[in-house]
Amino acid sequence: MAGGTERVAVDYVELRAHTCFSFSDGAVSAEALAHRARALGYTHLGITDTADLGGIPKFAVEAMTPPDGEPVVRPIVGAEMIVDGHPMAFLARTEQGYQHLAALVTLARVGQWESWEKKAQGKRRGRPKVTWAHVAEHAKDLHALTGPASGALASLLRAGEESEAKRYLDRWRELFGDGRLSIEVQLHHTGGHEAALAAELIALAEREGVPWVATQDPRYMDERGRLVHDILTALRYDLTIDVAAERGLLHPNGEWRLLSPAEMAARWRGREEGLRESVRIAEECTGFTLDWMRPPLPDFRKAKLGHGMGDEDDNHALRRWTEEGMRERWGEPAPHERAQIEHELELIGRLGFAGFFLVMADAVRFARRKGILCQGRGSAANSAVAFCLGITAVDPVKHGLLFERFLSEARTDGKSEPPDIDVDFEHERREEVLDYMYENYDRAHAAITAVTQCFHAPTAVQDAMRALGYPVATALEISKRVHGTEPAGCVDAVRDLAERREIDLANARGRALLTALEGFDGLARLRSTHVGGFVLSAAPLGHFLPVEQTTMGRTIVQADKDDLDMIGVPKFDFLGLGALTMVRIAFDVIEQHSGERPRMYAIADGDAKTYDIIQRGETIGMFQIESRAQINSILHTKPDHLYDLVVQVALIRPGPIQASFVNPYTQRRLGKEPVVFPHPDLEDILRRTQGIPIFQEQAMAIAMQLGGYTGAQADALRRTMGNIRKKGKLEAALVQMKEAMLARSASGAIKPLSEEIAAKICDDLVSFANYGFPESHAWSFALIAYVTAWLKAN
Repeated sequence: MAGGTERVAVDYVELRAHTCFSFSDGAVSAEALAHRARALGYTHLGITDTADLGGIPKFAVEAMTPPDGEPVVRPIVGAEMIVDGHPMAFLARTEQGYQHLAALVTLARVGQWESWEKKAQGKRRGRPKVTWAHVAEHAKDLHALTGPASGALASLLRAGEESEAKRYLDRWRELFGDGRLSIEVQLHHTGGHEAALAAELIALAEREGVPWVATQDPRYMDERGRLVHDILTALRYDLTIDVAAERGLLHPNGEWRLLSPAEMAARWRGREEGLRESVRIAEECTGFTLDWMRPPLPDFRKAKLGHGMGDEDDNHALRRWTEEGMRERWGEPAPHERAQIEHELELIGRLGFAGFFLVMADAVRFARRKGILCQGRGSAANSAVAFCLGITAVDPVKHGLLFERFLSEARTDGKSEPPDIDVDFEHERREEVLDYMYENYDRAHAAITAVTQCFHAPTAVQDAMRALGYPVATALEISKRVHGTEPAGCVDAVRDLAERREIDLANARGRALLTALEGFDGLARLRSTHVGGFVLSAAPLGHFLPVEQTTMGRTIVQADKDDLDMIGVPKFDFLGLGALTMVRIAFDVIEQHSGERPRMYAIADGDAKTYDIIQRGETIGMFQIESRAQINSILHTKPDHLYDLVVQVALIRPGPIQASFVNPYTQRRLGKEPVVFPHPDLEDILRRTQGIPIFQEQAMAIAMQLGGYTGAQADALRRTMGNIRKKGKLEAALVQMKEAMLARSASGAIKPLSEEIAAKICDDLVSFANYGFPESHAWSFALIAYVTAWLKAN
């Protein structure tokens, strides 16, 4: 990552900032903290969330890829750890130091892998801790900070045990050596005791020849953030704010905010050596990139259960498995089928992804051995290799699906970006597959993707009202009646609901509630388990992406899907689908009665009885096409072949309906409106969908045909469309596309194109961005829909 401009180094760097990923102890999002640091003039900023590195990807992306002309803020990656009962902080100086840091976080969250058992599940999640011995094993290339006022060193000095404090310091100095240990000193204007402690710490540092460093240890940015932090703290102890304050559990003032370098210089005037030490540490801890967080791809040959590969490498094994699958799926492949396989195998081998395909194929083979029905979906259905390996059930050669939508050299951008393969397994038996993956690849090398759940309006209302002392029943009642995703967006609704219930929001408590709701925007609330994304690594996974336990006995990485995409980490998606259970049970019964077992990929399209029952709208019990909206559409469009179902699956969803694309498609399908194309050169691209762009592949083709985009540029546009949260970026990309189309029209590269039509095409793609579906995904779901209909009809 790079971007922006560098600044002259300032005289202070905050090394100890916390984000909302210090769950219940941080009240600022990683992205907002990056923006604030830049605005305050920081060139570097350290993040030390409590036994958590989950905020690092988001912070790094926002800090290191600023808007044009804005300066870069360099991340310093660290974590606060409870070591033998007291908080300390550790900063990564190098990539190896980062791996030691991640390993320590994993130890805090999971413990020793060799002793980890399900009977201990979840016990460490809320109380992460490590021992001095753990730190000693992972101290290389880390910088240690002795901790805040509650740290062991400060506690010993407060207790008057100066000799013990010296022995404690000597122990850590022996471990970290010169230059990698600093005594941490803080001033938050809490009174004389704090100032006296700071003076004692500095005196000890000077006597013992250990550098001391000033830190602010911020948890928020402003007074609103302080209020949210107080609420989160109270909730952590299951108390109201008033009771938490009485018990001394809240910070005594609002000084735990991110101060500017100038404010810190004023605070420490006359003792600037602590500020200079922060700059020295920062300069020695820079160099972080997201590459540090990317684990090596799993080595299929080293999987525990063995696969009879011997000395065969991944590429040869993949070719052998694919050849076996070709004979099963196609018999003797036709020349064009074999040519497609050769093309794919050559590219897969060149990009180094053979092992990735083998891992997924092995999981599918395991499912087959156990009689678990499964089918790949998503862009993997574009791959003939995936089809022959049994991962997918849709023949991409027969249906003309584009392999480059799934994997291409252009998509890697020099980062060896892995392909994305999603496989649906029978819902009730997916756990068997997950257990197999843990066993086969070793629990220390495998974990499930996390989902970071942010506060939304109902949860923010409920939590804020509970902490502020409103009755639980009232908090629940109001939270159920607010809508929208962002807490700040529900303020007016809460005010209205409170007024109707004669709740006074004009008093101090009511004003605090409305202020707090705005402060909850963008904050992570909790971390949960992804529906099926597995992360595998050839090395211990927790050395790259920290791992933690769940209460259900699984292990998850501290990164969600978006984080993994940013880092470039592949995930193996093992999803559960109830419809496959239905189909498998039906196949079992058919085999018992007939002696022959149907195969999903081999069920022929065109069964008259099947389409008759579909056209009558008798689709209850059929996958994807049983909703009222689907039935209404089917009664009009009368599907009579599989591609009609492909379009049905993609089109009858909230996005296309809101974009008003469904009715034009239906009218054209029925012949009541003529099929028109926005431009003559788009006829081949849009003919099968009645002149309307429905699939992501079509959007890519439009950009390539009219805008002259390369495959890489078209795929970049598709990715921008896929992130509807960044509408401004999409609109800017479409302005560029419009200019490219008009330039090609003026040059004669395409047939004449008016500015009005170019604008209309771009406007359609803005609407399209809300619902664009990969055609391969629609094929996979349509096949299951057809099979469920075939079973019901026959």
